[in-house]
Amino acid sequence: MNVEKICINCMQEKPHNSVYCPHCGFCITEYKVNSHHLPPLTLLDDRYLLGRVIGEGGFGITYVALDFVTGEKVAIKELFVADILVRRNTRTVLPDGDVRKKNFYYECKMKFLQEADLLNKMRDKKGVVDIYRFFEANNTAYIVMEFLEGIDLLTYVKAQGGKISLEEAFRLLAPVMKSLMEIHRLGVYHRDISPDNIRCLKDGSIKIMDFGGAKYNYNEISSKYITLKQGYAPPEQYSCGYKIGPWIDVYEIGATFYRCITGKVPVAAMERTMGTELERPGALGVQITAEQEAVLMKALALQTEERFGDMKEFYDALKKSLCEEETDMDAEYQRLLEILNQEKPVGFWKYLTVWSCLVLLVVCVIVCFFWL
Repeated sequence: MNVEKICINCMQEKPHNSVYCPHCGFCITEYKVNSHHLPPLTLLDDRYLLGRVIGEGGFGITYVALDFVTGEKVAIKELFVADILVRRNTRTVLPDGDVRKKNFYYECKMKFLQEADLLNKMRDKKGVVDIYRFFEANNTAYIVMEFLEGIDLLTYVKAQGGKISLEEAFRLLAPVMKSLMEIHRLGVYHRDISPDNIRCLKDGSIKIMDFGGAKYNYNEISSKYITLKQGYAPPEQYSCGYKIGPWIDVYEIGATFYRCITGKVPVAAMERTMGTELERPGALGVQITAEQEAVLMKALALQTEERFGDMKEFYDALKKSLCEEETDMDAEYQRLLEILNQEKPVGFWKYLTVWSCLVLLVVCVIVCFFWL
């Protein structure tokens, strides 16, 4: 294989060094390489040949790549925290700033690798992008993922006229909700769910993306770490040191449903806390029953205690409101429920017999006697 003839878009070898790729039509002269990107045709880990950048956010850069070992086209995400990291010698990443920013970066890298390890164990789960491996290089970290041919959910919805029915949205997002139940079981929470992080594949399936480095944000004012996405983040994510749990992803999935069926991004949570009302879908012309609307609005409740406690509760309530018939997917869901139920912690008092309760009572009396 002549590396110089590789198309950096489809990662196939061109028959000659032409400007346009005969396989995908990509024009190399129209592609701009930013200074903080790794240059095309960079070799990572002596195995992955990088192509063009296919995605970028405040926390990472995603490249298309060719795996020389398997011959597959893959996606590689590089942890690159904007405004904190700089590129040296075209490849090496270094923190650029004060000690707080450097500490924040190293914390990001540690969590990036820890969560990549957990998600690697979730391989082949429906609704989640497969992670093949992860490694460190250039003073940062990389995650190698399957390359998902298709479009993101936001693009799909826009192609349908800007919005879709609640029934279709549930069909698309049900596998994602089930996968999140399993991920939550491992103590991992996405915290960055939105239609542009969910990909519709050519075979009709759908997968959620962007786990790992897309969770951490730096707040210059408070010098603390928070994470948020306007319109999709619940109010607690705007606070420092907030309690993490499944209720965060419940809100964000609810906001994703809202965007899909109304064509509008929900009002930002902080604006809502200051008095701005979130318009109900029915008031925006959406064909939705009162029960269905109540379920969606509960998922979008500002107070965590008023929200569904976990993704299972949200899924079950929405499915019931839609009167969905039993399908083969429900058999898979039942298997998931068996796993979840088996792992529920048994309350302390269930282990106590009558005799053990009496012993405990006597011990308490003795302790109180000597204490007094």
